[in-house]
Amino acid sequence: MKNYIDSSAFLFFLLGLLLTTSVFAETRYVSDQLEVTLRRGPTLSHAILRMLKSGTPVEVLEVDKESGHTRVKTNNGQEGWILTRYLSAEPTARVQLEQLLKSMNQKEDANISVVEQLKTIRNEHETAKQLITQLESENKKLTEQLSSLKTTAANVLNIEAENKKFRHKLADTEEQLNILQNESSEIEARKNRDWFITGALVLFGGLILGLILPRFARKRSSRYSDF
Repeated sequence: MKNYIDSSAFLFFLLGLLLTTSVFAETRYVSDQLEVTLRRGPTLSHAILRMLKSGTPVEVLEVDKESGHTRVKTNNGQEGWILTRYLSAEPTARVQLEQLLKSMNQKEDANISVVEQLKTIRNEHETAKQLITQLESENKKLTEQLSSLKTTAANVLNIEAENKKFRHKLADTEEQLNILQNESSEIEARKNRDWFITGALVLFGGLILGLILPRFARKRSSRYSDF
């Protein structure tokens, strides 16, 4: 009976060795739980190293099917054991949803960018059409003006001479105007200066009179008092 038990224990040991496999460079994700424990060994009695949040990617180093634990390594290089049932070959639904939303937002941004570019191109096209219409109108006016100039080409030299004469007269007139303005400014400045001097003299005279008249008044009163 004892030999049978020993044989059975040996078989279970071999079976455990066969069930314990090593898997390298394979990525798993912490299942859609809030947090799971990363332990020092493949049992629930081993010390907890840290808590892993849902969706945390880890590298699988070893799978122990007998204990239901898997040895993993985190992105920062920390190794430990975690319950295999908490691992998933695919990212959690929340992570997948976030990735999907991010991808949709990027596509939406790209579509918005394309729409904005098309709108800009349409606006530029409309602006170009308006500019072409304006240029055609101006070209028509210039053609009419050129035709009119050709009709009066014989008088062009006389017109130019008259324009030159008028320009000279205008220059002379402007020069005379500047001279008159300068003279007017000088006269105005002289007048203001004269008024200032006159006012100063009047003020000074008033001060002198104010000082002298009281003295005369005192002298007269002293003379009358002598009589």
